[in-house]
Amino acid sequence: MPRQIVGKGLRLTLRHAPCAHICRYCLISETRKGSALPFARFEQLVHRFYDWKASVGRDDLGIGIFVGPSFDYDLETLRGVARLRARRGGKFEILNLGGLRIRRGDALVAWLEERQAAGIVGLHTSLAGCDETHDRWNGRRGDFDYQTTILRLGGERGMVRHERLFLTQNTLAQFDRLLDVLDHIPGEVRNRYVTLFFYAGLASRYEDERITEEIRDRLPERIGRLRQGKFQDWRSEREWIPIMMETADKPRKLVLKLDVHEGNIDQLEKSSCEAIFTERERLYQESYRSIPSLGELCARYGDPTSRKVYMMSRDVEGRWIDRHAHETGGKPPID
Repeated sequence: MPRQIVGKGLRLTLRHAPCAHICRYCLISETRKGSALPFARFEQLVHRFYDWKASVGRDDLGIGIFVGPSFDYDLETLRGVARLRARRGGKFEILNLGGLRIRRGDALVAWLEERQAAGIVGLHTSLAGCDETHDRWNGRRGDFDYQTTILRLGGERGMVRHERLFLTQNTLAQFDRLLDVLDHIPGEVRNRYVTLFFYAGLASRYEDERITEEIRDRLPERIGRLRQGKFQDWRSEREWIPIMMETADKPRKLVLKLDVHEGNIDQLEKSSCEAIFTERERLYQESYRSIPSLGELCARYGDPTSRKVYMMSRDVEGRWIDRHAHETGGKPPID
């Protein structure tokens, strides 16, 4: 019996701002390039989906956006993203530093102050170790110094910061130094948490860097207390399996992704939102027809002895699906 799929939302993406580097653990690694589609057409399409959701009373359906791969937006795009965030009751106040072009001196200060004046109150950084180790993971020499320089400039101007710190076997020994560096940067740390790599995109290549139960259970208190938020329940594959099997007969609920670009915008603008969502769900379901049920995947590929640690069951299932695709010569499903 194939894996059953139900769409629980739609995430519309626009590859608007090219990424200035590419991280080895990137989840959206299809391309660094941006789309030629004007942001205004993308924004209009997304507003139409919010209007449709309200008109048909689909409170159960999430509508989201991703405008990237980097947040190196011009000011008008920044304001447009803020308008779209407002449609779902949120604010666009925190700017992600990943993938920004290198700016120096007065140009960097001016760029930062323009965005602060436009409503950005804080900065988000993702760091994998420090110095050359981070630079290697993030694919750009000098990136660690660049990101911490921006954090320092922001802190001096009253901006808050969010910090995501990746824990791998490679970065573990550097955590004390990394935390010392961050603690000496001025400004309020609104959110700091330690995270593992998701099993997705390029990060799926680095299973040898994944921590084990033994490492997890012996983490220094300084690191352990930073396990927080949505994905704080780190479990090994052997610990995830019985939890996953409790709901193995339930459909997998997914946020469906729709990449909007110059090649499909005309057709999307002509189609109803209902038709777009229905067709997207059908394509996902079709792509999963060759994937066995969760119970079958577990029976074939699950390892009840594996002590490698993952943040969510979907990572474990993703590994099983990849093994199935490799063994059968098929394609992995849309994800």
